[in-house]
Amino acid sequence: MKKAEIDKIRKYGRRTILETVRDEENPDIRYQIVQYTFPVFHSSDALAIEFDNNGSYIYSAVYTDPHKHFQPVYQVSQRMTDAYFHGRGLEKALVLGCAGCTIPRFLVLHYKNCKVIGLEYSGQFVEIAKRFFFNEQMKERFELINADAFAYVDEKQGKERFGLIYTDIYVGDIIHPNVYTDSFTAQIYDMLEDDGLAVINSFRVPFDRIKSFAESIKAPFGAVYIIEQYRKYYVALAKTGDSRILGTFEQKLPKYAVINMKRMTQQ
Repeated sequence: MKKAEIDKIRKYGRRTILETVRDEENPDIRYQIVQYTFPVFHSSDALAIEFDNNGSYIYSAVYTDPHKHFQPVYQVSQRMTDAYFHGRGLEKALVLGCAGCTIPRFLVLHYKNCKVIGLEYSGQFVEIAKRFFFNEQMKERFELINADAFAYVDEKQGKERFGLIYTDIYVGDIIHPNVYTDSFTAQIYDMLEDDGLAVINSFRVPFDRIKSFAESIKAPFGAVYIIEQYRKYYVALAKTGDSRILGTFEQKLPKYAVINMKRMTQQ
């Protein structure tokens, strides 16, 4: 962590390492489960998984207060989901890549009737998530499966459909390249319910590549959006041509956080 960040924690609260885990496949990589306590801001304590490979950054993080729906990592993608399903609700979601379960936790807390299935390839992360990051609501409406997300999609295509599919698949600290293929986006399209939404977290993939990917998508989504926040990109794929849904979505998108948004296609 940078000195300024450490100084800020020292001033306002503390950072406590609860456990350190070495990666099973690459022992040079380690993950730290960290607790942040902020005494100035009551009920804002957080847990995080931090990725460390000659440098550290937060890999996944959640507020521990069950009343805090919007989690500290990927705020814009949570606001995006909230904007899209505004007034309609969400009953079934699939999250591909979970780590500390930031997105599943948000979905379970924010949508009271939503059932969430999460796929996580790393058995280490599944064990960590269940020990540190699950709360009672998640135990009731969230199923975390230790499996390959791409294999799961292959198996379930044509058998299950979801209102939301959120893709957050990493290999170490890099987004998995299979995410940006025609075959995968076609599968996601088939697994979405009508009027559903797919969100692809693209982290720090260069904008030119994201733009090229968005323009090359062949699945007949009603609208494709590129959204940027602090040099991190998201691709939102709406399986609808309903102008009311798209209009509400665009009106309620968090423009204070979005640096770049472009309507790519619409049927």
